[in-house]
Amino acid sequence: MKLIDKDKVIAEIEKRFDEYSNSILKHYDACTEARASELGKILVILNALEVEEVDLEKEYKDFVEEDPVYNKLVNGIVGKAIAKHFYELGLKAKKGE
Repeated sequence: MKLIDKDKVIAEIEKRFDEYSNSILKHYDACTEARASELGKILVILNALEVEEVDLEKEYKDFVEEDPVYNKLVNGIVGKAIAKHFYELGLKAKKGE
């Protein structure tokens, strides 16, 4: 799973929405109006999405460093990969995948 920056996506959609809206003001076109309308609906959906932040360092510490068994078995970059894996697995479970 690849995470995207919600703010960047919204900014790009808003930019295109503004371009279509300005175009409509200069010369009315039903197709352009429909595109602007759909982009507006997409923005509403995206703005309703909740973005959760996770502290991978804390997850790593809780999962690996605090448990002496795991600390001996897993350390460094492998431990961070494990924390990231379980965070992404949790996101999938939350979405019902």
